[in-house]
Amino acid sequence: MYKNSTKPIILDTSPEESMYQGLSHQNLDFHQALAELIDNAISAQNHDFFSIEVHLTRVNEFVDIMVADNGTGISLNDLQYRVMRLGGKGEKTGRLNEHGYGLKNSLCRLTENKLGWEILTRSAEAPQDIWFSVPGPFRSGMVAMFDDGSRWNRDILKSNGETGTRVFVRTTFEYFRTLYKRLNHFDERMIERLHEHLGVIYRGYLLDRRNTLWIRWRSDPKDAWSDFSVQPIEIPYAESKTKDIKVKFGSKESNVKYEWGYIDEEKRDHHTGSPYPLKIYYQANMRTQGIDIRFRGRVVNAHAFTEIWDLERDNHFNYFTGELIIDSDNFSSVNNKTTLDEQNPFWQALRVSLNDSEFEPDEFKHIRRQDEEAIKEMLRKQLPNIVNGSKVTPDLVTWAGMGVKIDLLHTMPNGETHIYEIKARELSPQDVYQLVMYWDGRVRDGFLPTLGRLVGVSDPPTSVTQMLEYWNRRKDANGNNYKFDTKTSRELLGDIAPSKHALSSRMKRK
Repeated sequence: MYKNSTKPIILDTSPEESMYQGLSHQNLDFHQALAELIDNAISAQNHDFFSIEVHLTRVNEFVDIMVADNGTGISLNDLQYRVMRLGGKGEKTGRLNEHGYGLKNSLCRLTENKLGWEILTRSAEAPQDIWFSVPGPFRSGMVAMFDDGSRWNRDILKSNGETGTRVFVRTTFEYFRTLYKRLNHFDERMIERLHEHLGVIYRGYLLDRRNTLWIRWRSDPKDAWSDFSVQPIEIPYAESKTKDIKVKFGSKESNVKYEWGYIDEEKRDHHTGSPYPLKIYYQANMRTQGIDIRFRGRVVNAHAFTEIWDLERDNHFNYFTGELIIDSDNFSSVNNKTTLDEQNPFWQALRVSLNDSEFEPDEFKHIRRQDEEAIKEMLRKQLPNIVNGSKVTPDLVTWAGMGVKIDLLHTMPNGETHIYEIKARELSPQDVYQLVMYWDGRVRDGFLPTLGRLVGVSDPPTSVTQMLEYWNRRKDANGNNYKFDTKTSRELLGDIAPSKHALSSRMKRK
């Protein structure tokens, strides 16, 4: 394979070039595209720890990038048949080689699949004097060429092993600025903001001091290099709680660590050393409220909020922060690692758990109480208009002496009664049990309910519909079948139903 050949080696880059062109239009900022290259370098580590360098050089209206590692390198077989294809992964994959799109995502977005890039690599199986070079952009007929390795350790500070990979990419300065659009200069301030991004994204790895990530940069090719060692940026808690959550789906189970609390501005602003004070993360404003999702050691989504809770961002939540730490293979991210896959059943089950009041700040509970009262009042007025001659009783006591109240009891002209349980959030399985308790309370009090209805602000998750189906197959103490269903507030109220944003706004006016 290696001997007596100087001819380029044709690579499999299927599918068609237009597919790679499509990847150049992803909604990725510079630091996210760069992180895909760093992910590959982490996954290629030879040892239990890594040493990675990122080189940045301003060249007129462009920025030249190199990401270097001293990992396993890419074998010729992987180059030829695997890693240059969409969805293609190396024969041996690491923790962050989840989809086989990361390298392609990054190179296409950084260059728009027009500017140049190059991969220089050497694996342990190659003879000592053989390196392989793959020049881009992606196209049909791509080749891997033999290289003499003369550039292998040029300007390398730490990642100077005998094997590994160097990825050279040219991007525009305008795209580089997407990492922090407030600045328009390639200087130390911009590098500090990149440091901030990487310190958050990779804190799960960098907290182990054996792992090192370096940024080397210069504002002109003639200048000397300046160096930053990227430090882990931990969440600046004033106070926090920690809870382990067991997430089940079918016969499989995963453990997730959840920590949440409030931001300490003193920690955020007065920690010593670059890149403090922080300018992007944990700013105690609407943009940065919420929790980080750390998946397999890497933060894939910082400040997640509406992705988890059925509440709009609101100034009441500005200091709320936290982190989900997920290592289980039962979860998955989207192809460009900007968040978790919403269709993943374990993620859906985890979201249900996180909507339990046990895992929410007091502000959530306060706003939801206000929101539920708003929906309940609208339904109290509207249900008699939906069914002429019917009447609605709010806060009906059942299980006398236990303080249990039904949100609404809707009594029809023929005497049939419908029980309403209202939630200003996505429904959860616990809500079904509450509805069962209300039904059983009415039966105990000598009544015959005909329908129990859960009302939420969005379509119910599968876990709720499955539980409702389970109870609808069972009988109450009178021997009658339970009859439960679910509706959204908008289905019942139409256009007069308040949006989540309007509910939060009304609460603020109060």
